[in-house]
Amino acid sequence: MEMTWMEFASYAVFLGMGLVVALIVFLLVVGPMRKLLKANSRTKQARSFFIRTLFIILILAAITPIVGKNLGYCEDKAFMEHVWRAAGDLEDSLIYIGLYLFGFVVLMTVMAAALGRIRDE
Repeated sequence: MEMTWMEFASYAVFLGMGLVVALIVFLLVVGPMRKLLKANSRTKQARSFFIRTLFIILILAAITPIVGKNLGYCEDKAFMEHVWRAAGDLEDSLIYIGLYLFGFVVLMTVMAAALGRIRDE
């Protein structure tokens, strides 16, 4: 099955929007996370590991909804119907990013509490 240029464009736009949102979330979270890791971890390798892991998780969360999705373009539909469909597909990407970020925040909170408790003793 051939992919038309409009289908390719819809894939590219959807993927681009998801990656931009993931990058914005990463840039907002990485500063405070770096401070938290610096306070609780004495090794730089642990800090870089968790920052890289967060980046990879966010990128995969943005890509996950588009894999295997049929964004088929129908020429008989109005342009705004395609815009609303892309916005609905972006919602799936945002849900994945939010879920993965929530899980990562829970992991970081447990780690910070455990390491802080060990350091206090």
